[in-house]
Amino acid sequence: MADVYVLWPIPKLKNELTRRGATTTGRKTDLIERLRAYDRNANFRGVPVNLPEPLDPQWPLTGFQQLRSEHKIMLPKLTAEQIEGYFLYRMAEDRQASGDIKALEKGKKMFESHRILACSFYQSGQNTFLSGIVGAAMRHKVTYNYKIKIDRCTGEPLNSHCECPAGKGPHGTCKHVAAVMMMLMHFIQTGDVQVEKCCTENLQTFHKPKAFYNGSPVKTQSIPSKRKHLDSILDDPRPAKFHNLKGYNDHVRNSLINFCSTTSMDISLRYIYPKADLQNAVHDHDYLERPFAEYWIDNALMVTENECKAIEKCTRKQSKCNEWFRHRKWRLTASRFGEITRMTCRRNKNKLCKTLINSHKIVRKCLLHGKQFESKAICKFEAQKGVKCRPSGLFVRPDFPFLGASPDGIIDTDFLIEVKCPYNGRNDKVLPGKFFPFLYRNKSGEIALKEISTYYAQIQGQLFIAKRKYCYFIVYTFVDLFVQVVDYDENFCLNSLIPKLSMFYEKYFRPYLASLL
Repeated sequence: MADVYVLWPIPKLKNELTRRGATTTGRKTDLIERLRAYDRNANFRGVPVNLPEPLDPQWPLTGFQQLRSEHKIMLPKLTAEQIEGYFLYRMAEDRQASGDIKALEKGKKMFESHRILACSFYQSGQNTFLSGIVGAAMRHKVTYNYKIKIDRCTGEPLNSHCECPAGKGPHGTCKHVAAVMMMLMHFIQTGDVQVEKCCTENLQTFHKPKAFYNGSPVKTQSIPSKRKHLDSILDDPRPAKFHNLKGYNDHVRNSLINFCSTTSMDISLRYIYPKADLQNAVHDHDYLERPFAEYWIDNALMVTENECKAIEKCTRKQSKCNEWFRHRKWRLTASRFGEITRMTCRRNKNKLCKTLINSHKIVRKCLLHGKQFESKAICKFEAQKGVKCRPSGLFVRPDFPFLGASPDGIIDTDFLIEVKCPYNGRNDKVLPGKFFPFLYRNKSGEIALKEISTYYAQIQGQLFIAKRKYCYFIVYTFVDLFVQVVDYDENFCLNSLIPKLSMFYEKYFRPYLASLL
């Protein structure tokens, strides 16, 4: 084919280059050489990822019944992760993945505003169908019909359609569909049907006020008074030189507090003074080696061996569990070990400490991608290795209570697993390079995890805290699964990782926590 290019005229060469998406500048010899290069490199395109065509939902027309509270046990469990995954990674008509984060946010507001007017469901085979009406966000008289299809066993959303312009099926992801899915998730969890009732379903309200006054108790000294309290109004029998003495109010306050503490008598006058300021009270103990509040931090983190086991057991749902957030708030967790140990003197330590304790929910494609496909990666790993993984909670060690680790799974007393699902390399094979910078080829030519990577520090920290010997490091993409067994490096942990973490905790993190009390 390359020899034929010599016989082609320049317009034909340029048309062929345009078809392949290449530039058409240069002389005829340049155009011919460019076409030959495209032939040698398969048009510089990777191996295509064949995605399945969306199936015809085949919406039923009859058999629907109105959703009621007793239908809760008949519907499959629908989670927030499944809804996020459907809205971010479903296949649109143009066969491109769509990240409809705004539709989720607007759908939540519509659900809270009770814009869902009707909802009915019908079960057939392995599928559950939902149908109903949703009101428009900005117009009260405009409504849209919707249809949703979910898997009867797993609860995974399969298809959706809405009459609005953004909700065209078979995979519509508009805010109206999002509102219905959030309503369904709330219904499955609580059994409460959040559907707006019509006027005839509610009791008459013509004798009730449109707005209610919600008042809260106010302290007497906080109530504003129109009366002016002037010094001339109040009679002070003391001589003039004793009027308005500096520090006299503090003298009365100290005398009152000392009298109550020595006599154990409760005088109502002491309640007009505010409570002691914790930060100022700490300075009264300046004879200690470090600020008194830091001792409180250490005491709050202290745990026994049995308490460590109880914490791990009650936090196995991890981010879905409030206990998991509570126990890890004041601890350095393994996912940040690499960032902490690699910080330089120019790093703002206060900002780093602030990010360590703030658990704001971050909505990013890479994080949602990892949450969506982590379970699928574990299932594929179990099938490949013939092992069974169980969920893991937050591991804590009594001798290092300020550290915590939450592996992605536990196999036995020796093995744990850590899963990574890189978003940028989701369609590629797992090879060292741009999309997998944490991998390299060792002397044997095998792909392995770099020891200077933050993932390596995370895994070694997990092994140290969980007291395990090995970790299966798993990298999952749509076309490949990479697994490496990482051994526990005792020398790295005891002589490098743990000393750096201890220094950071004592010098920066603990004082920062004490300043927040």
